[in-house]
Amino acid sequence: MSLELPMLAAPPAPAPRIDEATYRRLARRVRTLSWLSLAWMAVEGGVAIAAGIVAGSIALVGFGLDSAIEGFASLIIVWRFTGQRMFSATAETRAQKLVAVQFFLLAPYVAIESVRALVGDERPEHSWVGIGLAISSVILMPALGIAKQRLADRLGSAATKGEGRQNMLCAYLAGALLLGLLGNVLVGAWWLDPIVGLLIAALAVKEGREAWKGEGCCVSDPLAGCGLDSGGLRSQSDRYRALGDHVATSEREPQALTVRFDDTVDLGLLLETVEVERGCCTFFDLAPDVERRELVVSVVDRERVPALDAIATAMGVS
Repeated sequence: MSLELPMLAAPPAPAPRIDEATYRRLARRVRTLSWLSLAWMAVEGGVAIAAGIVAGSIALVGFGLDSAIEGFASLIIVWRFTGQRMFSATAETRAQKLVAVQFFLLAPYVAIESVRALVGDERPEHSWVGIGLAISSVILMPALGIAKQRLADRLGSAATKGEGRQNMLCAYLAGALLLGLLGNVLVGAWWLDPIVGLLIAALAVKEGREAWKGEGCCVSDPLAGCGLDSGGLRSQSDRYRALGDHVATSEREPQALTVRFDDTVDLGLLLETVEVERGCCTFFDLAPDVERRELVVSVVDRERVPALDAIATAMGVS
């Protein structure tokens, strides 16, 4: 039986059609939410670990470690949307993978300690501090998680969506933790504590796998002048990847990319890709040469260089 977690995700957002100014504004919102998350996780993690050590609660300590890991994920998102990385497809991919790794760091410790507590019949003390902390997280985390997932849909950012899912996971784990702590206080069900710990470990692995796969919709971010919806961006990314399988040589200048293809390249696909790009991203200067099996892509504005980086990444020549 597969383990499913109802994430209470935000309703699907419409396909992104945003200009660069809007993209920057949304990116600033993501950074602000991530800083807020980091501040809360610092408090939550410190209190949970301290209370867990005092009470001998594996679930509470595991919850605190989860908070520390989520805090690191928030730092990754702040890094992702700072400076030149804001429009970088490479930075997005790295951030997505780093966020996913955070889930896998949590699972082994919590699982081992939970099994040890069950086998050794280690009974935690009551922790009213832990109960209060769990209630606070149940209230706050869904708001942060849904807000980040909505922004992620508009930005086309799998990394941001992964962090939002971590916040939602934190909310559900706080609910499970609350159940375990209350069970121990009210009816002496001490075994609920390590059982909740095992649940935390299992869900961390599941969410890590999904975050690693990513849920982004395109190779590059929706920049100004791009008229493609998310499906169109995905198809264009696939075209670049297909062309990348036939790259013979490439040359990169600060604001230009020259790619020469081997004699097996589909020239019709090359021309189709250029036609689509000209229709959606007018800031690119594209010069295909069918006879030489060559494509030159350049930008005049330095702020468009990250978009050029995205094309290079898609073709595997960055």
